[in-house]
Amino acid sequence: MENSFADGHTEIVGKVVEKELGEAPTAVRRMTVGIANEVYVASLAAREVIVRLNADEKSIAGAAAHIALFKSKGISVAEVIASDYSKSFVPFAYQIQSKLAGHDMGVVISTLSNEQLRGIAREIASIVRKLAPLPTNGKFGWSGGSSEASFASWLDVLKKLRRDVRGRTAQTGVVDQRYMDVMDRILEKYHGYFENLPSTFYYDDMCSKNVLIHEGKFVGLVDLDTVAYGDLLEGIGRIEACWHGTEYGRTYADAVMTELGLDEERREMVSVYAVLNRIYWLSERGIKFNENTSTDIDYRAVAKDKQIIDAMLARLNV
Repeated sequence: MENSFADGHTEIVGKVVEKELGEAPTAVRRMTVGIANEVYVASLAAREVIVRLNADEKSIAGAAAHIALFKSKGISVAEVIASDYSKSFVPFAYQIQSKLAGHDMGVVISTLSNEQLRGIAREIASIVRKLAPLPTNGKFGWSGGSSEASFASWLDVLKKLRRDVRGRTAQTGVVDQRYMDVMDRILEKYHGYFENLPSTFYYDDMCSKNVLIHEGKFVGLVDLDTVAYGDLLEGIGRIEACWHGTEYGRTYADAVMTELGLDEERREMVSVYAVLNRIYWLSERGIKFNENTSTDIDYRAVAKDKQIIDAMLARLNV
């Protein structure tokens, strides 16, 4: 078996695939995007499959239910082929999923035409509209196999995210105090908005990853371990945050907001969430989550992150 990423998980992936599918993979390669699970592509004689591993069995258990829910709403998603959360066969809970054609949005977005970007935006906006009417538990936060949304308000969720940023930067020193101050000003300025929001169902992570694109068209969603209960504009903010300062990023974000019919007030909130997300992502530098991440800090990447945040702040009055 060819191993294009030499780590201890490759043999486990081979064992899991052979047990569940009756065929040993000819090659296993690691997916280097994502920080939650250990994810691999296993090549078989006639197809490729995705193998997802996690030591916390609850972390990936939510995907199956969300996949079924999204599929029932006509949303294209990867299928769960086999799973075992017991950790009795290997020391990980695992899922084998079908592999959708194409690449993550972040890999190909710079190659897409404006027409293609607008077509994908229509698909994303359609997903947002299909999910928004779904019921929540009345609370706020993220729900999946490992936890249920439990915060009393959306403001409480954002305060928790601020605490996470503060805790991480206490370890790394990556986030400047001025950005902590920005978060504080945002929480104060929009306090009433955040505190009085209804709990709304949305999938938050539809930006540079988890949105599969093939030949310029939307193919489907992956990585559905959790969904969010809160403000769906936060998910749109992630889209604006990903490619800020690029023409294709602006075209794509504007197209999504246009398809959703967002007015100026709601577009302002999208920009607010874009800033909050960029600061949160900055705080992830130097924090090890899985084997794709490290405690090493790429200070050139940090400097670039800060330039982007500063450019975003220049357009936002906070």
